[in-house]
Amino acid sequence: MDLPMIHNNNLLTRAASGNGGGELRLQSRALECRAVEDQENQYEISFSSETPYVRWGIPEILSHDADAVDLSCFTEGGTGVLLFNHGSDLAYGKVPIGKVVKAWLDEAQHKCRAIIEMDADDPQAARLQGKLDKGMLTGVSVGYTVGAWMELQTGQKSPDGRFIGPANVAVKWTPMEISLAPVPADTTVGLGRNINSEEEHRMGEDNNTNPVSAGGAAVPSVEPTATRSLTGTQPGGAPAPTAPVAAPVTSPNLIEAERQRSAEITVLCRSFQMEDRAAGYISSGTELDAVRAEILTALQQRNAPLPVGAEPTNVGVTRDEMDKVRAAAADGMLMRSGISIEKPAEGANEFRGMSIKDVAVECLMRFGDSKAHRLSNEELFRRSMTPDSAFVSIADDVANRTVLSAQQTAPTTFQGWTSKASQPDFRPTHVYEVSDGGELEEIPQNGEFKEAKLGDEPVATRRLITVGKMLTFTRQMFINDDFNQITRFLTAYTLAFARGINKSVYEILLQNPAMQDGQQLFSNAHKNLGTGAVPGTASFSEARKLMRQQTDMDGKTKLNVAPAYVLTGSTTETSIEALLASLADPSSANSGVANVFRNKMQMITDAELDVDSGAQPYFFSANPALTPTIEVSYLNGAEAPTVESEVSFDHLGIRYRVYGDRGITLLGYRGLVKNPGMA
Repeated sequence: MDLPMIHNNNLLTRAASGNGGGELRLQSRALECRAVEDQENQYEISFSSETPYVRWGIPEILSHDADAVDLSCFTEGGTGVLLFNHGSDLAYGKVPIGKVVKAWLDEAQHKCRAIIEMDADDPQAARLQGKLDKGMLTGVSVGYTVGAWMELQTGQKSPDGRFIGPANVAVKWTPMEISLAPVPADTTVGLGRNINSEEEHRMGEDNNTNPVSAGGAAVPSVEPTATRSLTGTQPGGAPAPTAPVAAPVTSPNLIEAERQRSAEITVLCRSFQMEDRAAGYISSGTELDAVRAEILTALQQRNAPLPVGAEPTNVGVTRDEMDKVRAAAADGMLMRSGISIEKPAEGANEFRGMSIKDVAVECLMRFGDSKAHRLSNEELFRRSMTPDSAFVSIADDVANRTVLSAQQTAPTTFQGWTSKASQPDFRPTHVYEVSDGGELEEIPQNGEFKEAKLGDEPVATRRLITVGKMLTFTRQMFINDDFNQITRFLTAYTLAFARGINKSVYEILLQNPAMQDGQQLFSNAHKNLGTGAVPGTASFSEARKLMRQQTDMDGKTKLNVAPAYVLTGSTTETSIEALLASLADPSSANSGVANVFRNKMQMITDAELDVDSGAQPYFFSANPALTPTIEVSYLNGAEAPTVESEVSFDHLGIRYRVYGDRGITLLGYRGLVKNPGMA
């Protein structure tokens, strides 16, 4: 979340956070350098300027005022480094190719310059130096973080008058690293043995490369004719259509007209989720009417119906690099904890072999701390345990997915035969049983409907309770590489949440509680208590008869419900399983007698139904959709426990708490039958 805005001299200034704060931002320019006399392997370069850099359609400008640039990373003992292509090239990696000897601000030219020294002992660096001497490397890129922005609206000027909106001006920024790059972008910093002569040589060329106007804004080139052919490419690689270019405007109006066009194109593209096209339209000088026409065409293609038999095209969502790193790190840590991932993210196997400290180092380096691998355990822990750090985000993802995985693998059986409900809050609610109301009556022609006399009786009270536990991922666990302690904790208590529900459900059957009518759940009064016997055709037949003969609360209407499930402990599991699977009646001495209960019910076995001594009871349950039995309810339908984390000042580490809200309610007896068994 962005920090509060500060109004100062009618300008909108904000401290940078999110993409502007801790994240390393990049700007590429044309390389400008010269060899330093009498210093072997040293070159003087210009690595930044105030030329606007269009990012998401809005010009971004690095202020080069004395109080705007922090060059402390390039002082003695600083962390600034010299890389090739920001360490992303597979051949060179993140190993420095040299060092930054000195960096300074050229206030007159509004540029940052540096003296770099190539590592002559490194064959890879020597190879790059050879290409540099031959003029084959023409780009330079700076990686930087922004501490504060000045946002200029359309037509708004900066206090010194050098910048005119729309633009985002970085008024507090810190260069973190300099990279030689193969591709140039900004022609105000570039290659040349003599900087001044090279800049003078390019003064005429700058008219075709969006130079900075006197007011500080980027101005597109203008040709003498009203239209010209554009033959570049649009985002995505499609050839750019031929489009008219904005007509020449007189010098006083040129800047304002371009600002207005850029702002309107940006808003238009954003309104139709085509932000990726805005920069191309702006830089190519495409007229606003032509942009509208192209957007309309794109919308027509997007919404066009598919031909008969055509398969829809999968639409992918592009994620930034850090999102991919988070996904790979989370998958790797989950696999390391023994959790199976069906389709691991790219790079997950690399993270699988990393320690927790290695993951933390990788996160910090991705955000621009190139010296993270040199940090002590204490400093690495301190920097990683901030609420908005990438490491904490990855750990939270691992925690949540651990809970979901454990929830799916919990060895519980109550879900198979109970009903499920969702409660919006914790207030107790009464549950009423509504009579079926007998039979519908005939209505003669022009006759009136008769009011049904429904007898509502409260049968139960539904209540939710909260259960949970907490554990801290401590500093010692971090240093000892023991994040598995957290995943084991989360797995154990997620299973405990599910087992707690399972146990409470089966305790109702075993404890046989009294209901609202004063009678026990299984009783002769409820006509759902069978004669004690071992599982067999006779006891199953009796249970089926008892359930079928149950009547509605009016005592007249037969429910005609048969058992759908037989519930048993492990003691009688085998005999009941044989009864439900055998072709012949296991209870008969004659093998030719057919088994009438073969595949008639589903057996659900749970050790919670085992008793320590005496006869082993077993139970029969109807389909809960036909008649209510036992209901399990959750707060807002959340069946999995909730896991939350907190980076606390009072504790060294991340505190995790896992909790869930659930309720178990006995709704009715008519769909349940008990056989006490026989010792």
